[in-house]
Amino acid sequence: MVRIVTDSTADLTSAQQRSAGITVVPLNVHFGDQVFRDRVDLTGAEFFEKLKSSSQHPRTSQPSVGAFEEAFRALRSDGHEVAAVLLSAKVSGTYNSALMAARSVDQDHIEVIDSESASMALGFLALEGAEKAKAGASLKEVAAHVRALVPKAKILATMDSLTYLERGGRIGKARALLGSLLNVKPLITVQDGEVVPLGRARSWPQALDRLVEMLERDSNLTRLAVLHGAADTDAQQLRARVAPRYPGLEIHLAEIGPVLGTYTGPGVVGFTYLIA
Repeated sequence: MVRIVTDSTADLTSAQQRSAGITVVPLNVHFGDQVFRDRVDLTGAEFFEKLKSSSQHPRTSQPSVGAFEEAFRALRSDGHEVAAVLLSAKVSGTYNSALMAARSVDQDHIEVIDSESASMALGFLALEGAEKAKAGASLKEVAAHVRALVPKAKILATMDSLTYLERGGRIGKARALLGSLLNVKPLITVQDGEVVPLGRARSWPQALDRLVEMLERDSNLTRLAVLHGAADTDAQQLRARVAPRYPGLEIHLAEIGPVLGTYTGPGVVGFTYLIA
């Protein structure tokens, strides 16, 4: 059987991982000399508390090649083939670490896929792969299915400021939004694997209105989640607001973890979804 491997930026809950049989390899967050495995040694909530009190801005690092080798070997030893669906290669070396590990372990039976995305947009791709695998698809079929969905995985988000993205060097084309008036809220997406600006809102309520408007421009949603970082109340309200429009969809709440939180800071909220 084909098994799915992803990384911790996919924002999958433990229950989702278990149910789908997905293996998650964590990235790392560094506070000075301290190293924490994303979502293993530090939860999202713990991270944002630590961020408030730390005098040092955290940094992140991809999983080691060895971490992927360990995950791949464990699955291959059980007779499984592997499809690894991972964080955008344009913002992290995670994909390249996995490629090197696949070559070392058994590249003929391991497919490594660049999601060109993050958060539950990545998580949904991993879940789609797992469902295809459980239906009996071959490794090539699973990989082809996931790759076909990559351009259909979407992220819309707003945040208090772009400060954290800029500090972390992941601001991408959203650099065009820097220098905005104080308290103007940036609206961003992820396109072709990097952060891209969507515009600005003059207030937080207006930013949330714009997110809903942009979400509703896409039809035929097959999966939907509200993402947030230390913004549970806003996320709950957004979910309640859009739920009547999507009665057939389970709308997940996806709390971002320490690695993504390093770049968004607290107060990020938005949607991730797949379109048919």
